[in-house]
Amino acid sequence: MKKALKIAISAAMLGCVTAAFFGAPTYLACRIQPSATITFLVVLLLTPLVGRLFCECLCPLGIIQTAVNWLFHPKTHVRRVCTRLPETKAQQIVRWTVLALAIVLALTGFGAVAWFVTPYSIYGKALTLFWPGVGLFALVAVLAALGKGRIWCNWVCPVGTLFNLLSKKSVCVHKVGKGCGNCRACFAQKKKAEEPVPFVDGGVTRRDALKGVAVFAAVKAAEKTTDGGFADVSLPGVPARPVPALPPGAVDRSDFNLKCVACGLCIANCRGGCLSVSTSLKRFGQPEMDFRHGYCLTGCAQQCAKVCPAGAIRPLDGVERKNVHVGHAIWERELCIRETEGVQCTACSRKCPVGAIHVVEGFPVVDKGKCIGCGACEHVCPARPMPAIFVKGFERQRIVRPMDEAGLLAEMKALIDGGASCVAARDGVIVGKETGFGVKSLLKLLDERKLAHTFVVAKVVGRAAAAICVVGKVKRVYASIMGADAAALLKAHGIESGADKTVPKILNHNLTASCPMEQAVEGFDNPVAIVKELKEKAK
Repeated sequence: MKKALKIAISAAMLGCVTAAFFGAPTYLACRIQPSATITFLVVLLLTPLVGRLFCECLCPLGIIQTAVNWLFHPKTHVRRVCTRLPETKAQQIVRWTVLALAIVLALTGFGAVAWFVTPYSIYGKALTLFWPGVGLFALVAVLAALGKGRIWCNWVCPVGTLFNLLSKKSVCVHKVGKGCGNCRACFAQKKKAEEPVPFVDGGVTRRDALKGVAVFAAVKAAEKTTDGGFADVSLPGVPARPVPALPPGAVDRSDFNLKCVACGLCIANCRGGCLSVSTSLKRFGQPEMDFRHGYCLTGCAQQCAKVCPAGAIRPLDGVERKNVHVGHAIWERELCIRETEGVQCTACSRKCPVGAIHVVEGFPVVDKGKCIGCGACEHVCPARPMPAIFVKGFERQRIVRPMDEAGLLAEMKALIDGGASCVAARDGVIVGKETGFGVKSLLKLLDERKLAHTFVVAKVVGRAAAAICVVGKVKRVYASIMGADAAALLKAHGIESGADKTVPKILNHNLTASCPMEQAVEGFDNPVAIVKELKEKAK
């Protein structure tokens, strides 16, 4: 009964963990893996009571080693109690050296390398087809096939060393008699011929089936990238980023590097297909942005953070993806096909989901304050061999949290008092700020298409500024000083307005006559005509 229960738990755990890498909502099973979380701490503290249950039933690598042992040594008649033999001196030297080395690497900033030999990290890298992970996983399987017991767990795995230390006085531990001389004679197999046991009528053995699966996986992994299966795809190279971009929610780079166990779960579940494993020594195996196959979707509900079992990528509750700035784009003129081939390409500006790229005088200009580093521009850039625009990551991501109405108004008025002439906000987030005199700052926001559906706070709002707000489809206007005719014009077009002070007319700086811009639009009733006249006057 006990054996059947362990087999059922092991099968369920292995199935849940594996399915999580293929999009199934079973990623909570991965929260039990070795990491700096309360879940793993509870499992660790239960070890003196239940023994190495983690290695036997909860660790995918341990479960697979047990299965491989059973497949390749089905005739071994050795009681489970006899596999808990005293450790050899060589075994103790190897396992404690590996543990000490892992601790030193983690403390010196090379945590990604230290985590690389942990079980979930190895299994995750194998499932995401990261070749070092596949190679290490194959080595573990080969050792299990050639030897007896979980060799990797008992000789190399630093997590297995910790569990082994805590389980020595366990209530449920397998015990070996005091008279055991560690001769290992109990491992001898019966000397008789073993016939392969077919599991289908065709005479295919379990070993043949495993070989077939391995060959199929190798063929699939070696398939070339094609466009619909017919034409070869010309992928760009990987730019030399000054700072790699991390997934949204990996707020601080140093904290992320310490916590990330490099299991690959976020890579497997990335909706935009833009995460890949790092080959940098310090970040080896950890995720970073790679925009050759996709980009970070603004509509994604931070799936990478939901599946992260170690808390390295934090869920940002109440914050939309468009308000998480993981980096900003950099355009290189000498690589752009506008420069090299004279092609009037607008791919980067058209595909930018937040409107941070504009074509000015024939060339792209990136608004770094608005860019969120999603990589859509880099993904669609047709320049080869390298994209002409790429994303530089931030050491610390910028999180823009929406403010309530009172807090937003106070913040915008503080910016006006600090020297800004107008500030625009949308959905509780400031999206534009300009300095300068008169209506030129509002005209600039209008030309940059930053006024639509916004709340605008300005130092002075006269009839000219009100017309710009009408044409720009502003939702609400507030001013330190507002003209009565401006308030009437806004009200006529259904725009809510307010002011610290309302005056009959906006005067010039000397307070001797009407403002020149107000004089320029006298007699105009159509806001579109007013804006057209203002642009001519501004020239």
